[in-house]
Formats: sequence, C-alpha cells, structure tokens
Amino acid sequence: MSFGKTALSVIAAAMLSIIAPPVHVAPAAWASQNIIVPDGPEAGELWSAEFTPYIVEPLNLTSFDDPCNEIAIRKSAQTGFTLFLLCATSYMIVHDPCNAMILQPTQGAMSAFHKEKLNRVIEQTPALKKKIKTQVSRSGESSTAHSKQYPGGSLALAIASSAADLRSKTIKFSGNDEIDEYPVDLDGQGAPLDMVTARQESFLMSEDWKRIYISTPTIKMQSEIDRKFEAGDQRYWNMPCPGCGEKFRFDFDLSLFHFKESFPHEAYYTTPCCGHVVEGHEKVDLMKQGEWIATATRPGAYPSYHFDALSSPFVPWDVIAARYAEAKDNPVKLKSFTNLVLGLPYEMSGDAPDHEILYARRDRNMPAKIVPNGGILLIGAGDVQGNGIYITVKAYGPNSQTYIIDADFLEGDTSLPNEGAWLKLADYCAQSFKYENGGSAKIVRFGVDSGYRSHVVYTWCRQRRSFAMALKGADGWSKPALSAPVNVDIALNGKRIRKGAQLYTVGTYPLKAAHYDLLRKQMASDGTFPPGYVHFSWGLSEEYFKQITGEFLSEENHRGRPRLVWKPVPGKENHWLDCNIYCDALAEYLGVSRLDDDDWKKVAADIGVNLDPGLVDEGLFTPTSAKLAEAKSKEVDDVPTQQEPKQPRRERRRGGLGKRGHL
Repeated sequence: MSFGKTALSVIAAAMLSIIAPPVHVAPAAWASQNIIVPDGPEAGELWSAEFTPYIVEPLNLTSFDDPCNEIAIRKSAQTGFTLFLLCATSYMIVHDPCNAMILQPTQGAMSAFHKEKLNRVIEQTPALKKKIKTQVSRSGESSTAHSKQYPGGSLALAIASSAADLRSKTIKFSGNDEIDEYPVDLDGQGAPLDMVTARQESFLMSEDWKRIYISTPTIKMQSEIDRKFEAGDQRYWNMPCPGCGEKFRFDFDLSLFHFKESFPHEAYYTTPCCGHVVEGHEKVDLMKQGEWIATATRPGAYPSYHFDALSSPFVPWDVIAARYAEAKDNPVKLKSFTNLVLGLPYEMSGDAPDHEILYARRDRNMPAKIVPNGGILLIGAGDVQGNGIYITVKAYGPNSQTYIIDADFLEGDTSLPNEGAWLKLADYCAQSFKYENGGSAKIVRFGVDSGYRSHVVYTWCRQRRSFAMALKGADGWSKPALSAPVNVDIALNGKRIRKGAQLYTVGTYPLKAAHYDLLRKQMASDGTFPPGYVHFSWGLSEEYFKQITGEFLSEENHRGRPRLVWKPVPGKENHWLDCNIYCDALAEYLGVSRLDDDDWKKVAADIGVNLDPGLVDEGLFTPTSAKLAEAKSKEVDDVPTQQEPKQPRRERRRGGLGKRGHL
C-alpha cells in the first residue's frame, strides 16, 4: 500500500532545503556552466576547460574556500589568462561577494577591459547579470563605468597610475593585470602593488583575502611578475612523452625545437627524454594531457605559474618559428619575442663596446655624407646645447643594416629659432646627400631633442611640420619607441593652436640596449656582415665613438626593489648617443623594421635611389660582402680623417628631464 506525500513531509523537505549548506561548486566547474566567452575564436560560446585545461587549477585556487592567498601567473601573449581573471571575478561576485578591485596599468587598458571583456561577460552571463546593479540610476547604489555594485560588495575598476584609485577603500579580492606595466613609484607614495596590499591589511589576521598577479614579463631584474613567479613554487605545464611516458615540458631550446629558417618552417619538437618527434599538429592534443608540476616547493611559497606560446593552443609552432627567425638578429624584436612568445624576461646587456675597437672599424671606403650601397632611407637627429647643436645622420637599409653617414657639431647660439646654430641646421637639412651608386636624396625625418630650450625647439619644428619632430626622452623599460604626440602649443584660453607644435616621447631605455647590442655585431669570418651591423664612415672622429658608448646599465635599489637604469660614464659626453637613439626611434616610427625586400625596392624607387644590381640579383636581404667592398677600395683613394670638431664647453642641461646623461 503506497501513500502520497503528507503535508508534514513536504514542510520538512522545505525546511531542510533552507538550513542545509549549499552544495559547493568549484570556480572552473561553475564557469564552464555559466561564462560566455566575450571575444576570440570561441566568442559567444560557453567557456570550456577542454581547450584550456591549464586554467582549471589556478582558477579553482581563487575561491575563498581554498586557503591560498596569492597566485602569480607569468605568461606570454595569447594564452587565455584574461578570461581566467574574468571567470575568477565573476565567481567571486556570485558565490563570495565582497569589496574587490581589478587593477589595469593604464586608462586605455582599463577601458578596453571594461568595454570589450567585462561588460560582455556581464551581459551574456545570466547568473552574473542579475547580481550586478545597472548603470541607469544616478543613485550611489547603482553601477558606474568604474564600479560594479552587487549585494555584499562592489568591484572597483582602477588604474595603476592613479593614486586616488588606490587610496580608495578596503578590499578583500584583488586582481592585478599586466603588473610589469605599472609605474615603479606612484607620486612618491610607493609601488602600486604596495598600495593594493595596504588596502587588504584588515584581512591579514583572518587570512581571508585573495591577490592575483598576472603579467607578461619585461626586463630581467626589472620584471615584477618575474619576482612574483620566483617567490612562488614555480609550476610548469608538463605532458607525458608519447614515446616513453616520462613527463616533460615544452622549452624554447633550439636543440629540441626544430624548424627551417624560411617558409615553410615545418616546425617540430623532439622530447628531451627519448627524442620522440612531436609534430606541430600534435601539439594541442598533447597539451590537453598535461598537468601542473611545481619545481620549487618550500614553506611559504605560494602557487606561481608559467605558461607560454609553445604550449598555447592559440599559437602554431610555425608562427613561433617565423617570429624567431625574424627577431633573432634584431635586439628590439628579440626582446618582444622573449616577452610575448616565451613569456620570459629579457636580459639586457649594458656594457658598452670599447670605443677604440669601434673607431678602428671605420670603413675607409665610406666618405662622409656619401651613402654607400645598401643604405637607402636617411634619418637625422639633433641634440641642442647652449652654444651649438650636435647632429647625426643615419642611413637605413635592407638586412637591418645601418650606416652612420655623418656626425657633426653646428656651433652657434641656440637662444633664437632663426639665428645662429638653427640657421646652420636649416641649411644642413636642406642639402641632398649623394648615393654611391647614383642618385641623391634628402633626410626624410629629423628629430630634435627638446630637453633644453624647449620653446625654441618647438618653434623651429613647427616651421617644418612635415619634416622636423620635437622629441623628449623618457626613462622606463615599458615605454614604446615613439609615443603618440601631444600638443604643446596652447593659446591663453587653453585651446590648442591649429597647426601648432607637437611633442613626441621616446622610450629610450630599450633603444639604448638595442643600440649596444648592434654595436657588438662583428663581421663574419667569410667577410659578410650580419643583420643589424652598423657601418661607420671614415670621417667620424674618435670623440664620436666615445660619446656613442657614453652610458652604462647600472643596478640600483629603489624602495627595496632592484631596478636597472642607464647612467653616464664618468668623463664622457653622450650627445651623439642621444642623436643615435632618436634616429632609431624615428626609424621605428616610419616602420623601417617591418620593410621586406619588395618594400625596400619601392622606397628606393620613390626617393630616386639606384640600387646596386648585385644586391637586387642576390636579394636585398643577402648579407653584403665585405670582400666586395675591399675589392672596390682599389678604385677609391684614401679619404683623410676629418679634423675633429671643436668641442664646446661642457654645459649643464636646463629644463626637460634635468640630469645630464639622460635623454
């Protein structure tokens, strides 16, 4: 005999459902049931851990049910860890609501994160959307572009360059994205991450707090994410070898990672244990079988992870091979490859080559102001002093070769823009330079350092807007070669003056490191020049070489953290070094490093340069033979060294960045 449910049993079941603890769902499992991917190839679809299984373990550690407080992730680009941060934050809002903060390096990065990622996830995830209050109301309880309100707390969207954002309120959960791009010191109040730590002080005793660090690294010894990774237990993604079953990880070791230098690259990997060959199309399936293995377990070490493009399901090995082949001989590109593809900090070498060795390397077949075969595009720069202007002209060509055509000091007063040394500079820039193989051309861009007598520099450059650019050097390893310009001509009412002067900021630190790397390149034993080789005209003075090696890389302690800074070599000037760096910045601005064989031919044709038929036949990127140049020397009389220019009295810079020895 069976009976239906009694009223008592129904009431009992309802009461039990109220008082019973909720069933715990781990963040990764919850995300796979709720989070819609905001962008990329899986945009609009439910997130699945199948394609990115390496996210599961660190994501589950972000739950407050896990005792772990800190997590560090050192990564390359295109690995999916931005979505990891979105999943962790969404889970917190739904399951463990509290006051939280996501910190981005810049306003632009925050705007992109908010608009293209966070807002899309909120709109497309019902469980999240019903928790977060809308922005329609002006009430203090509604969400804004900088704060998401929900029952139990709020999510602040902050930028690392704003002290006001970081002094706001107590937070329990902190997601810190791209931390290597944060300023070292914020308005004299310390590092942004230290200020974030201060916002979590209230939870230290209860140990009920979370702090996540995510970033692509930058410079060795300067990289904050590298320090955070090293302080943790250093976990790597390991897979079973298909040949012997032993665990291994993909390392960028050229004895294991094989490819052809030219297309098709046909990249493959041989395992370090038994030499089993893993083809490029097998990479993703093998990666899915991996697991995290810590390599530095010890008391007090929090979980820290490294993941890069070699294991990433988003980046084919052939793409990695192509990027390395393009970058290996270019220090600037090699740094980007190391950071963005390998997820590793780039180690700078800051010792300058011996200036006497460079002086002895001058090419007697390169007269001053004559552009040799291989040089095509002319770029110049000037460094302003009180009684004259230092100038340098460089020719850029295929195979990343550069040629120092001229370096001079134009003596004269610099206090008025149309007199003295400025008139000499105008005449100098108006001249045409002859090419060894026929034709002539003018300097395409000329940059002027505005660190001294800025107003005069602005006036001179304003008068030559299509040609001259006012420049200002900026310290720091994360600065681009040339930033977008800012208007520096403002009327009394605060409005921009139409067609006024513009100022471009140059990221000098990486360019100086690349400058020294290129100076170290030597002619090969077979008489060929390697990519990036720097050629010097015969007329350059010894003082020029002293100046282009006039700084060194120094480690110093800043607020308890080591950092690398460029400092002047005692007893050496550095004006021509500044000129070289500015020329290289303008070359990056013009996209010189991105020009291929056909591009260079077109550039040469556009400016009327006759290319050496041998170079065209062999391919512009074939290293130029020094033996060919040596053979031509019989046809060229020795060119006497120019008399060294009179050196001006050492002058203290005023204005700009202030310290002599820095741009």
